[in-house]
Amino acid sequence: MVPLWNRRRVRTAVWIYPNVRASTIVDAIVALDDAGVDEVWIADEGVAREPFTLLAAAARETTRIRLAVGITSPLLRHPGAVASTAMTIDELSEGRMTLGWGVGGHESLGPFSLSTDKPVAVVRDAIRTAADVFAGRPSDLYTAPEHAAPPRAVPQFVGARGPQLNRLASRVADGVFLSGFTPDNVGVALHAARSIRPIHVNLCLSVRYGGVADDWSIAGDEDVVARRLREAVDKHRPDTIGIALVDRDPLPLMIERAVSTFATLGD
Repeated sequence: MVPLWNRRRVRTAVWIYPNVRASTIVDAIVALDDAGVDEVWIADEGVAREPFTLLAAAARETTRIRLAVGITSPLLRHPGAVASTAMTIDELSEGRMTLGWGVGGHESLGPFSLSTDKPVAVVRDAIRTAADVFAGRPSDLYTAPEHAAPPRAVPQFVGARGPQLNRLASRVADGVFLSGFTPDNVGVALHAARSIRPIHVNLCLSVRYGGVADDWSIAGDEDVVARRLREAVDKHRPDTIGIALVDRDPLPLMIERAVSTFATLGD
C-alpha cells in the first residue's frame, strides 16, 4: 500500500511557544519560510511575547509561509479588535493570515483570574463577530463604521481538545488546530471535527527531540519523529501535519530539527 504521504499533498506546520526574545521568534519564522514549511502557528499565552506583533513583523520578512495565531482567546481580547488586527496582518502578508480561536488555558487566563464559563458560546460568538468584521457585514454583534478596512477573507480555525468545541468548528469554522495529542489519542476530537461538514484539519503533534515521551507528546530523533508523523498522516488523513516544539532547547536548534524532520518525512 502506498503511504498517504506520497499520494497527496499534505501541508507542514510548526507551532512555537513565544517564551524567547521576539527577534529570535521572527528569525525562526523567516527560517521556516526559507525552508519551505507551509505554516507557522504562534501561541497566545497572555503576557508572553505577543503573537500578532510577531506575525506582523514576520509578514514583511517572508513570502510564502502562512502566518497563524494558535490560539487566541476571546476572553482575553475582544473579537472585533482581534479581527481588525488579523485583517491588517493579512494585508501586510498579502493574504497569508489565519486566525485561531480557543477558550484559552491556565497560562493565558490564570494571571487575570479569568474563568472559562460557557466555552462553546464564547468561541461561537467570537467566530461570528470576526466573520462580520472580515466581511464588513452589519449584524446583531457588529455595526460596520465608515472607516472600517475593506473586507478580507481570513480563515478562522478552532483549537480545542474536547468534542463540543470541535463539533462547533465543524459547523462554523474553516478548520481545526488539534494539538496536545499523540497519534493514538486524537481520534475522538478528530471525529467531532469531521462530524458535520468537511473542514481543514491541522494535526500538530507535540514533539520532544531531547526529552521523554508522555501521554501528550512523542519523543525521539528526526527519523523517529518523521516515522510517527507519517503514521499519523496515514491513519488520520489531516490536511496539515505539524510539529509543536515543546522542548526547552534553544529555538533555533528546535527549528533546525523540525525542518530536518520534514525533509526526512518527504524522502
